[in-house]
Amino acid sequence: MTLKVGVVGYGLAGKVFHAPLFPAAGVDLVAVASSDAAKVQADHPGVTVHPTPAALFADPDVELAVLATPSPTHAPLMLEALAAGKHVVSDKPFTPTAAEAEQVIAAAAKAGRIATCFQNRRWDSDFLTLRKLIDEGALGEIKSYRAHFEFYKGEVGDRWQEKPAPGVGIHYDLGAHLIDQVLQLFGLPDWVEGDLVIQRSGGEIPDGFHARMGHGALRVDLFANYYAPDHSTRYAVHGSRGSYMKRFMDIQEDQLRSGMTPLDEGYGVEPQDRWARVTTYDGGEASTRFEPSIPGAHHRFYALLREAIETGTAPPVLAEEARDTIRVIEAIRESSKAGKRVSP
Repeated sequence: MTLKVGVVGYGLAGKVFHAPLFPAAGVDLVAVASSDAAKVQADHPGVTVHPTPAALFADPDVELAVLATPSPTHAPLMLEALAAGKHVVSDKPFTPTAAEAEQVIAAAAKAGRIATCFQNRRWDSDFLTLRKLIDEGALGEIKSYRAHFEFYKGEVGDRWQEKPAPGVGIHYDLGAHLIDQVLQLFGLPDWVEGDLVIQRSGGEIPDGFHARMGHGALRVDLFANYYAPDHSTRYAVHGSRGSYMKRFMDIQEDQLRSGMTPLDEGYGVEPQDRWARVTTYDGGEASTRFEPSIPGAHHRFYALLREAIETGTAPPVLAEEARDTIRVIEAIRESSKAGKRVSP
């Protein structure tokens, strides 16, 4: 059996980053809430198009609601979906505040349904490869972790993502991915230092992000901004036995934007010239190699979520994990405003 899903919103996120993943994950798109029925049905003939989220939540065919909607809507729409008896996925950020995340967690427990967050970057090729090396002990104890998520968008656009609102800003957008990956590897930090800045002329929301974190002797530096014409820097991770140096972002976003799907040959597979350089020390001698990238697999989020719904096991992203990401974002905001370290 396939899981029947309804998507709320059919902009870039719903059309490009969610719907193309479903077929490879055993998920069946049965409904979309959108004001543009022709756009939806051009891509998915026969899919039911509802005029409102409430109408989709009332659809008995929908088992899982996916929110590909603006960030300020995530918390109220998740609560509405859960009250209607649906499992629910929000795009990131999970909620604008940790307090709202707690409300969603409580509502999911009361409804006996799953609430989760689409942290697809856990299944990026570079992160999968790095996590494998760390888990194997190939890098030893990690001492320094630096990650970048940057690109060039020098002009401020007329989009909801550029307008001040709860859950909006680069710290909630690109920062949420960087933070989620760090929490997966190392857990909550002991302290956080944050620096948020508006760098673009005419900008109204933070578009420059630097966060430092301490986990014992480990130091973490995270960077995101929209002024990076050369955005090839990705990871510089150093441990007691080796280093992982990676250039270029995972290729899945570019592939999905071009119309490729996980069912196509070569999806998620990085060419050799994008592999990470790994340097290790053994007996005082250094050796360097290029580590083959594990193929990226954003669709695994939905495959694992389907299994969780079918079997009652834990979802691939726990709501509590999504809440902790928001806790760290709130700490970054507090630190940036106060100019000092804070505890998340």
